[in-house]
Amino acid sequence: MKITISKPKSKKGFKAAHALKLLLFMFCIVGIQAKAQEYQAGAFKFTIPKQEGVNVDISHERSEAGVLLLTCRFTTTGAFKNEINIKWSCPLRDVTGFWTTNGNEARFMHAGFKVQANLASQAPVLAMYNDAGQNRLTIALSDAFHKTTLSAGVNEDNSVLNCSAGIELTGEERNSRSYQVILMLNDRDERYEEALNQVGAWWAAMPEYRPALIPLAAKQPLYSTWYSYHQNFNEALLLKECAEAHKLGYTGIIVDDGWQTVNHSGGYGFTGDWKPERLVHMADFVKKVHATGMKCLLWYSVPFMGYHAEAYKRFENKVLYKSDRRSAVILDPRYPEVRKFIVDRYVQALKSWKLDGFKLDFIDSFTNQPGDPPVADKEADYQSVYAGVDALMSDIKNALTTIKPDVLIEFRQSYTGPAMRKYGNMFRAGDCAAAALTNRIRITDIRLLAGGTAVHSDMLTWNYYDTPEIAALQFLNVIFSVPQLSVRLTEISASHLNMIQFYTRYWLKNKDVLINGKFRAYGPEMNYPMLSSGKGGKLIAAVYSDQSQPLLLNKPFVDIINGKTTDGVLIKLMAARSYRAEIFNCEGKKIRVSRLKAGTAIQKLPIPPSGIACLR
Repeated sequence: MKITISKPKSKKGFKAAHALKLLLFMFCIVGIQAKAQEYQAGAFKFTIPKQEGVNVDISHERSEAGVLLLTCRFTTTGAFKNEINIKWSCPLRDVTGFWTTNGNEARFMHAGFKVQANLASQAPVLAMYNDAGQNRLTIALSDAFHKTTLSAGVNEDNSVLNCSAGIELTGEERNSRSYQVILMLNDRDERYEEALNQVGAWWAAMPEYRPALIPLAAKQPLYSTWYSYHQNFNEALLLKECAEAHKLGYTGIIVDDGWQTVNHSGGYGFTGDWKPERLVHMADFVKKVHATGMKCLLWYSVPFMGYHAEAYKRFENKVLYKSDRRSAVILDPRYPEVRKFIVDRYVQALKSWKLDGFKLDFIDSFTNQPGDPPVADKEADYQSVYAGVDALMSDIKNALTTIKPDVLIEFRQSYTGPAMRKYGNMFRAGDCAAAALTNRIRITDIRLLAGGTAVHSDMLTWNYYDTPEIAALQFLNVIFSVPQLSVRLTEISASHLNMIQFYTRYWLKNKDVLINGKFRAYGPEMNYPMLSSGKGGKLIAAVYSDQSQPLLLNKPFVDIINGKTTDGVLIKLMAARSYRAEIFNCEGKKIRVSRLKAGTAIQKLPIPPSGIACLR
């Protein structure tokens, strides 16, 4: 607002004018501040900026467990502006780091932290914890559909925590008469993993995010063709890999990019028609895969329509944007014709080829485009891209499960949030070839919120001339997820095969504890240097860096994995505990049997690099 006062003719008049100007300025500030609605709930002070013609009704409740749920209901006689904001402050406790679903962000405490999420990318949750891994404040939004932004930062003047939540309304929602959102705030003193588990369960209980059923096959190890062959393979090669993988305990093959084209140039210029050019007799190929004892899944890039596809001309005016680097356009799911075309391709493949599942890729490309989407014409039945994606993915899931109720549907980070759990049953870590640490971070991030949805590693690959101990690190860093393997089994060394066989059999024998037990992920700000999972009387722990504190043993059965390149793991036995320890190297050879007696001293258990100790 601009305040203009005519120039006074005298010094006295100047002072009076200056005072009047200051008074008017303060009046305006008070008026602006009055447009913000304030609300107090315990230690939290909320401020909600008002929009013209929009009323806000605020209420809160505490769950039986003590979690605060703040409900904000917005009503209007007109239309909402682009974004709704909720701001609040609370005392700053001993916060060491921030956690979000985006593992690429630094997780130590710093001036400000932000996470953006939408239907097909990340999740609207932000957790703050101390150096012991205790929750200090975990916040989450009930709206995992629209584009949302959660932020938290330290107020330098008084060392309080300033937080905000922004929700960007689009399309139909902006023109509706009401909008409601619930903000969850958990400041209980508990493990941060428990706080995140509760967020996942909170979302899963909402009808709009009810997770899909998880077939038993979704939690079985798989072989993938991507890193081992990329686009250069043939039927004979893949059938050999199937036979070898099945011997090792793998139950299915994911045939990745390349089956639909004979072009080797990369990119996605030949996607969209989904006619098998490389594996021409697809139905016969799938039948042969089944004969090896393996299931067969095919890769599809859902939003891409390549410039060289036959269907490109049909849809060139129904696109969200062009992706020249990938030689393809991103189809617009707001159009029913687009959705029907995509769904029909998958239904036809499932029926004709007798597939077991689909790897549906690049769904986040629908929503992560730069700028605003183009205005949809009258043929579109949705204005919001998020609504179009929701309709498309719901149609895909419903059509496929109607034909085959236990069909496997895999998604990849970053589209692993609560909304995506209702469409798919397998979440995979984002691509990180031969990067064991990155793979560990990514499977852990998914698992902390995924509930019962199957969590898969990125495909395991390594240098074929490395030692088996180094190759084994790829497996051990993802052992608390479902492994996906992508090396040429007919070309790797005998020692590498021994390692795969040993740890795959170990995983299969212990998978209930590994993937269904109580999961602990220590030190997010240090990239999870130790992970563990326990169920019943058994604990499995993996140590990935040299320790400053010993591993405390308090279960009758404990398996300790040395997931690092240095010898030994520090342990401490609880009172009245003694164990018989069998120690194996990464190829499964027993190299030592020891008797461990209870005591107060810290012991160094001599587990070799990439080896394991089984304590009884």
